[in-house]
Amino acid sequence: MQTSYDQLLADYHRLTTKKDEVERARNRAIESHKATIDEPKGMLTRVDGEMVEVYAQVSELMLTKQWFLTEGVAWVVKLVQQSPELEKVVADLINSVNAVGANEGIKQGFKAARDSVRSAEEVPGYDAGAQDALDAAVKAFDELQISVLGKVADLADKPLFVIQQRSKLLIFKEDDDAIQA
Repeated sequence: MQTSYDQLLADYHRLTTKKDEVERARNRAIESHKATIDEPKGMLTRVDGEMVEVYAQVSELMLTKQWFLTEGVAWVVKLVQQSPELEKVVADLINSVNAVGANEGIKQGFKAARDSVRSAEEVPGYDAGAQDALDAAVKAFDELQISVLGKVADLADKPLFVIQQRSKLLIFKEDDDAIQA
């Protein structure tokens, strides 16, 4: 019976040792799997962070697009309309058109009153250089460069809040009269 007991005790120790080996192997396998799983988890965490950043950028672009279409274009048009360059060219053009129109009226009046004056140029108010001034004004209008558009283009890489702040600032004409932009 002692032999059986010794045999059972030896088998028990052998099985316990095997059980410990199996548990260690299982623990190593679990740790290996955890390491294998942790790497993709880390990648997912990084991708999640990048997605949040990309989403924020897309949201900013959407807001910028919306602002540009609803308010930005109106602001740029307002800047162009109020630019000193456009104002001067349009004023010159209008004055030249008026002078040419006045000259044509004088010529027509001269034709009607030919007996009293020798030429249309002698009539008071006739401007011999009106046609040249009109041609110069039309050329200036065709070649017009509006400086504020360059300033708007400089805002292209700025965040929306900077563009919105800039659109609320005053612009100054050459004579320092303030205009709300």
